[in-house]
Amino acid sequence: MCKEEKVIDRKMELEKMDGFELHHRLSQVDPEMAAKLHPHDKRKVARSLQVFEETGISHSELLSRQHAEEGGGPLGGPLKFPNPCIFWLHADQAVLDQRLDKRVDEMIASGLLEELKEFHRRYNQEKVAENCQNYQHGIFQSIGFKEFHEYLISNDQCSPEASNLLLTKGIEALKQVTKRYARKQNKWIKNRFLSPHTKSKSHLHQLKKRRKLDPDAVTTSTSQSHFPKPDERTP
Repeated sequence: MCKEEKVIDRKMELEKMDGFELHHRLSQVDPEMAAKLHPHDKRKVARSLQVFEETGISHSELLSRQHAEEGGGPLGGPLKFPNPCIFWLHADQAVLDQRLDKRVDEMIASGLLEELKEFHRRYNQEKVAENCQNYQHGIFQSIGFKEFHEYLISNDQCSPEASNLLLTKGIEALKQVTKRYARKQNKWIKNRFLSPHTKSKSHLHQLKKRRKLDPDAVTTSTSQSHFPKPDERTP
């Protein structure tokens, strides 16, 4: 068995354990990380335990060292390559929201519901019947599945009107969570590369589209460049 297979097997082994037992183990070797994680978040708790088992260093200490390195910051360690040039495809919030809503509508039209129904029938229907479905684990935590939970479990047990209401509710929930995730991504980029507290030595160019929903519009028009100060650049 190769090293990668052993790592995956150990990860799966840990995630099968009780969340509170995992959290107790983590609190003994990494109390700082344990204080940040809930016992129900088994995936992250197991990952922190796995880091300690593999390195002999607590996960919180390892992250602290990475953040303290030159080019690191509160959100992560240094980038892989020195002086990178990063292009950030950006749009005004209202325009971005329209694009995201349109994207969800296109996904629905392209067969998303049929895929969800089939996936639910094969992998989740039995778990729901046993009341042991888990939307915090594996593929089930992906955006676009749990938002349609009520619609999927209705299983033709309600009227067409009620089913359509559940479907509309699921579509709206998917649009909202997609927009929240996009905002979270934008916030992360700003904090990671544009915060005065970051040590990142990156060249970040912010690019905007001229037209709102035209997929053929060329990206340029407004461009902002964020360069490190001359005395901070690597020779």
